[in-house]
Amino acid sequence: MELDGIAELGQFFIEKGTSREYVKNELFIHRGQNLNYIGFILKGGFRYLGYSSEGKEQILGYSFENDFVVDYATFQIQKPPAIDAQSIKDSTVLVLTYDEFNAFYENCGIHNLRSKVAETLLYDVSTRLLSMYCDSPEERYTKLIARYPDILTRVSLKEIASLIKITPETLSRIRKKLRSLDLNQEF
Repeated sequence: MELDGIAELGQFFIEKGTSREYVKNELFIHRGQNLNYIGFILKGGFRYLGYSSEGKEQILGYSFENDFVVDYATFQIQKPPAIDAQSIKDSTVLVLTYDEFNAFYENCGIHNLRSKVAETLLYDVSTRLLSMYCDSPEERYTKLIARYPDILTRVSLKEIASLIKITPETLSRIRKKLRSLDLNQEF
């Protein structure tokens, strides 16, 4: 997140956060359980998981090093999340409680930082939602690679297909097409 005040928030996590280790596949967020903490990832990464009414897992997004791991909306209104956040590998996270995190907002001296963070996250979600409805699978894939250039080294192609809501076979065809169009580009 590129936003005035985020560097200060990261520093606050370093100064006040409690370090916790998560092994691969361990949950940071448990759907249905109140979320009273937020994390800043020092090492590793997390995938956000939603579930269909039949219980089928759907990857909703990722957070990696130097990013936050949280369902921000449910965290801020203190409602149980409808998602899980699961570590994709052994990870180290600095954790703050709800009260500690919000105390930063109250005392940081950065005008409207809370609103700016919420607006930035809302923009991100709405942009991804619009892409899901309006972009072709190929466009969703290329936008994902542009946003996370090293994602291909972090997660499987099957997970990428889940994230952009296509089958692994469709993703394979897209990657083959893109490679044939630009042999110098890594897709």
